[in-house]
Amino acid sequence: MNEADEPHYSLGAVVRLTGLSAHTLRAWERRYEAVKPARTAGGTRRYSAADVARLRLLRDAVEAGHRISELAPHDDDALVRLLGEGEREPSRPTPFVEQVCAAVDRLDPNEAERLLALQLSALGPVTFAREVASPVLREIGDRWASGRSSVASEHLLSSLTRNVLGIALRGHQPAASAPRVLFTTPSGERHELGTLIAAVAAVGAGANVTYLGPDLPAAEAAAAAASLGAAAIALGVVTLEPAAARRYLAELAERLPPGTEIWTGGPSPEPLAEGVPSLDLDELVCRIDGLQRARA
Repeated sequence: MNEADEPHYSLGAVVRLTGLSAHTLRAWERRYEAVKPARTAGGTRRYSAADVARLRLLRDAVEAGHRISELAPHDDDALVRLLGEGEREPSRPTPFVEQVCAAVDRLDPNEAERLLALQLSALGPVTFAREVASPVLREIGDRWASGRSSVASEHLLSSLTRNVLGIALRGHQPAASAPRVLFTTPSGERHELGTLIAAVAAVGAGANVTYLGPDLPAAEAAAAAASLGAAAIALGVVTLEPAAARRYLAELAERLPPGTEIWTGGPSPEPLAEGVPSLDLDELVCRIDGLQRARA
């Protein structure tokens, strides 16, 4: 396979495959030249499979306590030696995750969707979001990056997960006193699966959830929040440039009714703006619990 035939991944795909935020990826590239992705004629980053593998090594080494500034000059073999990869058993997905991935690798949507729906029914929305949807999507992404699963498998699983999450959202019947929480992504942010997972977790936490889809202008999001009397609006931010996200949040805050909270979620735990928390699933559930107690 020559270089032109090798797979190349967008910034958003690499965020999903590595768990690193878009901001971190850009910083590692700009400050430390940790990777040197190719560029399209329009200047868009395109990462190779080797880039993805190197970023995973760097991520693991940073999580083990090393500084990125010290790691970046090392080649991949040195990083592997540093991590002692040859002496460790690789982590394995759970049997259920293996079953779902095997079904999508066979391009069997009925079996894969049946398995996902059974887990949703058995575990409930919050646990399903945390322990099933997120791990399954990450595993198929890892397999895709390593060549063990096809692009078609990854797309199929994303589509099926979206269907199952949509069914969970449409079927919920919140209490009359449940706080209304809107879920969407800012203009220019088209990655919605994480936002859908968070919306389903919010359903399980007792919120009255309205999912508005991705890529929503701030004026429209604020108008929807005012119309529905939303207590909060939750935004998924995955690949959007931090400066663009901050502009969006400033406009949204200016347009929202007083008292409506803004939350964000995504790969980066750092707040994008003052007074706007970045929440993981557990923190999201706690925030919704706080809204419910405030209404009691």
